[in-house]
Amino acid sequence: MTIQSFSGAAGCGKTHQLMANLAARLEEQPLLTSQKVLALTFMHGSRRRLDDRLAGVAVLRRQYECTTIDGFAWRIVSRWQALINQFGVEQPRVNDYEAVCQVAADLLSHDIVVRWVAATYPIVIVDEAQDLTPNRLRIVQSMTAHIDLLIAADEFQCLIEELRPNQACEWLTAVGHDALLQQPWRTSDQNLLAAAGAIRSARAPESNGLFKIFLTPTAALAASYVSNGIAWNKGGNRVAIITPTMGRFAHDILTWVTTKTTGRGNGPYDIILEESEASLADAFIGSLAFPEQATLAEALELMAGKPASIVQDFVRWLEKQRRAKGRTHVLREEMEDTIRHSFSNQRRLGSRDGPGIRALTVHGAKNREFDLVIVLWPAAIRGDDEQQRRLLYNAVTRAKKQCVVLVQLKRAMTLPPFSVREELASNEN
Repeated sequence: MTIQSFSGAAGCGKTHQLMANLAARLEEQPLLTSQKVLALTFMHGSRRRLDDRLAGVAVLRRQYECTTIDGFAWRIVSRWQALINQFGVEQPRVNDYEAVCQVAADLLSHDIVVRWVAATYPIVIVDEAQDLTPNRLRIVQSMTAHIDLLIAADEFQCLIEELRPNQACEWLTAVGHDALLQQPWRTSDQNLLAAAGAIRSARAPESNGLFKIFLTPTAALAASYVSNGIAWNKGGNRVAIITPTMGRFAHDILTWVTTKTTGRGNGPYDIILEESEASLADAFIGSLAFPEQATLAEALELMAGKPASIVQDFVRWLEKQRRAKGRTHVLREEMEDTIRHSFSNQRRLGSRDGPGIRALTVHGAKNREFDLVIVLWPAAIRGDDEQQRRLLYNAVTRAKKQCVVLVQLKRAMTLPPFSVREELASNEN
């Protein structure tokens, strides 16, 4: 079977090339009625965008499934319970994603499991492959014997420090058939392109044209820039407020923008705050105070008045425990796992991006694009110079038309990623 990969900077059309290559393959050899294309990515946001792109491949005729690689791993684990028991492997918890991926990778090391996958999915697409941890990479590598793989990756867009050097990108380089894409397509604005190129090359980005950097030491000042920027942007365009960390600086700005009006009469604005399913699940579980053990009736009572979508999942799980397993009690750990899984499903099935103003982290913005991007750069950001360059690069390159960066700390303007350290500049000279 074949492996074709595409690499290149953000906005250079890696996903477009995946779709074009897929369409060409299907023109030559259409899928059977029982077959589908499987598309895998790491984050739910990029999964939704990938799903939209697949829907536009006419020759595919919607014969595809698009899921996170963690969701696919859980499907493998759930299907091959007998093999797990046969080899004495411990059953992983549904929300222990790394353990699930490890067991799935172990299962896929068996030819019978890979052939079972290949029977339904002769072609597998993997986007954002630079984010594959070792176990997730093993899942992808195990398919090479029986499945055609189409893969997109950009090592510089990996934000997981533990994945450097990047095993997935090294593997793709070693196996060959890697096409390096260099033509940017997301934006044609030269100032946006120059800023992204500078950040990627460890140079100081220049504030110019539709790319601007402003020092905003107070949340009120930053918020006025945000509100005025939203007002100047044409109605109906997609706006993203992106930050490395959703801390005090970001929350104070968002509160101001949603409740106050600037001196120019702009605002307040409705903002869609995108939080991770893990954060939402933690807050929800924290409000319940589960006991260590509860009867089925007690567990159900704890969910009274909670959101219907979560309650329905929880009730279905309780019914399964009663009918299929004859249980009368459930453990706190099990109840929490069920709720976390429900929140993950809600995120997976959530609505796709559309017009509006969204606030999200850099991680949540990956593989997405917006007309206007406003980057909030707080005083405290974890990571070394390299990590901070990657964070800013991933935020800035989400912009199609305009990007504004608001920096809280004056000293940050003299340090990477906004400047070059003096010792590094002197060494280069």
